[in-house]
Amino acid sequence: MSESAGHAEGSLAALYETVRLLTDPGQLSAGQAVLVAASALLVGAVLWSCCGRQNKVKLRAEFTPGKVYFHAAPPVKAIPCLTPFGMKLETYLRMADIPYEPMYGRSRGPKGKIPWIEYNGEAKGDSGLIIEFLNREKGVDLNQSLSEADKAVSRAFTKMVEENTYWGLVRNRWIDNFDQLQELFEVPWFVMFLLRSVRGKVKQTLWAHGIGRHDKDDLEGIIEKDLKAISRFLGAKPYLMGDEPTEVDAAVFGQLSEICWANSDSYLHRIVTVDCPNLQAYCNRIKDRYWLDWDQLTKKSKKDQ
Repeated sequence: MSESAGHAEGSLAALYETVRLLTDPGQLSAGQAVLVAASALLVGAVLWSCCGRQNKVKLRAEFTPGKVYFHAAPPVKAIPCLTPFGMKLETYLRMADIPYEPMYGRSRGPKGKIPWIEYNGEAKGDSGLIIEFLNREKGVDLNQSLSEADKAVSRAFTKMVEENTYWGLVRNRWIDNFDQLQELFEVPWFVMFLLRSVRGKVKQTLWAHGIGRHDKDDLEGIIEKDLKAISRFLGAKPYLMGDEPTEVDAAVFGQLSEICWANSDSYLHRIVTVDCPNLQAYCNRIKDRYWLDWDQLTKKSKKDQ
């Protein structure tokens, strides 16, 4: 739910560009107001398509056999992808040295979420299942050096960050700091009115999950324990399981990268950068090794950093 919600805003970048000058309602002429209203209706229709009904996945008519077409939200200035599962999957593709072609857009995969891939004329959804599929298809095993006990620990950390820690990020981004989303998602002012409906769905999802039933202090305490557990286990090691990265690093980096670069001024960012500086160093280590094009993707210059 939240993955597809984050995808909806980012994927509308081309549409928003047509009305990017109409960001101050006090300066709109009558004609511009009509344009804003028409654009709002169009954006609403797109958001409904992305976050409401289930669309049949549209596959390309022609494809290169064996090539991975990676569907995700387009990069923004803060980060190459606004969903941690997109960051996870793309980092895995880079770790595994699997060639892929990014396909930025608003389409959702066979499970109604992003990211997803096309491969040999078929659609594959869910980042974890996609990784398992590509491991088999490409003969990849980033965990080959791990013992069975280490593999069990890796799975436990992966599930902790994706089934628990992730929801702290969702709550902090969509509920506690909703007013910051316009700048993060790089959207015109009127889109924020439309995104309030998405925010309502996020609240419902958090409540249904159970984590949304905690008050703010209790939830933050839970997520802080998660992050500090990662920090203690990582210690002084370069990567979670040792000297070389494994699959769990893609999953953990997917979540932590959002906190480091797309969740500033939050308790999450404080924990990762101040309380647990080894987590920030860990994220920078993975970024520097596998994301040499980070600044190009986010269109940052040295003066922006």
